[in-house]
Amino acid sequence: MTTSKAYAAVNAQSPLCPHEIHRRDPGPEDVTIRILHCGVCHSDLHTARNEWKNTIYPCVPGHEIVGRVTAVGRAVKNFRAGDLAGVGCMVDSCGHCASCQDGEEQYCENGFTGTYNGPVFGGDNT
Repeated sequence: MTTSKAYAAVNAQSPLCPHEIHRRDPGPEDVTIRILHCGVCHSDLHTARNEWKNTIYPCVPGHEIVGRVTAVGRAVKNFRAGDLAGVGCMVDSCGHCASCQDGEEQYCENGFTGTYNGPVFGGDNT
């Protein structure tokens, strides 16, 4: 497990504040990046303020991430350390259902994993 510094919403009323988050160890299909830039859009604000009534706190909003790859899992084939990488609003899907097979992971029949406030399949919140 690693610790990362971030700005988090700790409740719906407070401004974002410095916070440490604990990240699971990267798996064989994971890419670890050093975040250089991050976009913040309306969905981040709605989530931070719990306007959709589903926020899990603390929440580190922000997606549309750009960074440098620092490590790759043993099964990763398309990235290597030093590469520039981008992360959208989704970080995982089942990869096996009809929607995923059609390249439409956002409609994953087993539920996709969001970049933030999205529980990993059977695990912790992102």
